[in-house]
Amino acid sequence: MKEKVKKISKYVMNTLAFINAILVGLAPIWNWKIDKITDSLVIIVGLIGAWLVTGKIFETPTIESDDLVSQNVEMPEYEEDEDGKI
Repeated sequence: MKEKVKKISKYVMNTLAFINAILVGLAPIWNWKIDKITDSLVIIVGLIGAWLVTGKIFETPTIESDDLVSQNVEMPEYEEDEDGKI
């Protein structure tokens, strides 16, 4: 469920950014006063982006099951030869 929300959030963010780009491009041509609209879209896109990135920044690493240290596997003993070499 969490991954689905993230995926939808990415699409919403990209769509809003695209709409904002269109409005910014057409505003001077048609003499539209859209400052508040574009500012609002930038804030919304920024908040969604921050929410998506925050999850990745503060995510705790997981210990893999094949990690020998987490399985308490001891290192093999090495025998020295007569010269004291391994």
